[in-house]
Amino acid sequence: MKTVALVFILSAIGLSEQLRDPRCFPPTNIYRAPDCVPDITSENPNFDCQGGHFVRTAGISMPCTADHDCMENMEPNEWCNSERNGFQWAASGCHCDLKLKTCIMQRFDRNYNEIQWAFCTPRNRFRCEVSDHCSPPKN
Repeated sequence: MKTVALVFILSAIGLSEQLRDPRCFPPTNIYRAPDCVPDITSENPNFDCQGGHFVRTAGISMPCTADHDCMENMEPNEWCNSERNGFQWAASGCHCDLKLKTCIMQRFDRNYNEIQWAFCTPRNRFRCEVSDHCSPPKN
């Protein structure tokens, strides 16, 4: 009986992993890159190459091998008013992260003194919105 329950639970977890929206979670494949921050964040896919932490947005995970693969993309729609809300853009714009091998955008949170990252948005899908695709609606 316990074995059947365990198999059911593991199957449910596997199915939920397949059904979850990939825009709302960091990539699972990470790469060792010599130029990345060599600390406890280097093995964690929630952190990018420079140690910035993942923020869920409606951005899309787009594979890349170099920065030029990402240059035509924009910041996540939810971040379009970041400068007005206490954030500062990282200088690199939408770029290819060496560890994640995906196009990301970074911003600096002045309130918490930390770097954040999110997937970029393709230019043809960019709309300056206030909604947060991955969070439940606010009542």
